[in-house]
Amino acid sequence: MNQKPNFPFDMTGYTCFSIINCPVEQTIQLLKEYPDICVAESRVTFSFQITSLPEDKNWTLLRWPRPGRFYDLMNLTMWMMGYRSDLGGENPIFAAIPPIERNVEGPLLARPDYDNPFGDSILGFWQNWSFEYTIPGEKMSWIGENVFPQEYFFNGRGYSSTGFQLEWLKNTERISSWVECSIPMEN
Repeated sequence: MNQKPNFPFDMTGYTCFSIINCPVEQTIQLLKEYPDICVAESRVTFSFQITSLPEDKNWTLLRWPRPGRFYDLMNLTMWMMGYRSDLGGENPIFAAIPPIERNVEGPLLARPDYDNPFGDSILGFWQNWSFEYTIPGEKMSWIGENVFPQEYFFNGRGYSSTGFQLEWLKNTERISSWVECSIPMEN
């Protein structure tokens, strides 16, 4: 077995996205409400870029301005599911694409653990290692090598497909319709 990555992960240079299958307007509403569930101390302004994907308008892409704290990357992605039935989406995905010089490390992928009845953990994959990250207590558990292949993150709950393609994130320069939304988040 290869040595598992150190946590917190070094995501220097990675381009980070929270991806959700709901309209841009709902994503902006959820993003603006997110600071209300965060700690009010030591906040800095984060300016996110948001757009619907040209390849599939059902998917909204939220590009992080820089890698935030791992907790926020995961928690905000889960928050995109919404807290009531008509707000948010079903299949939030977190994806971090490496810069060219770190391409061998591959993307970091994560999505909610739908089998967790408490709804407070994320299953992820990075550098060939699969992990579970539990939001309360910020606990990282290593599951093993290659337990969740890349395809796992784009096939929903074993019975449906999200339809999202990771390749859509490789060339975001082609997207010109970004909307900016700034919120305070813990530093």
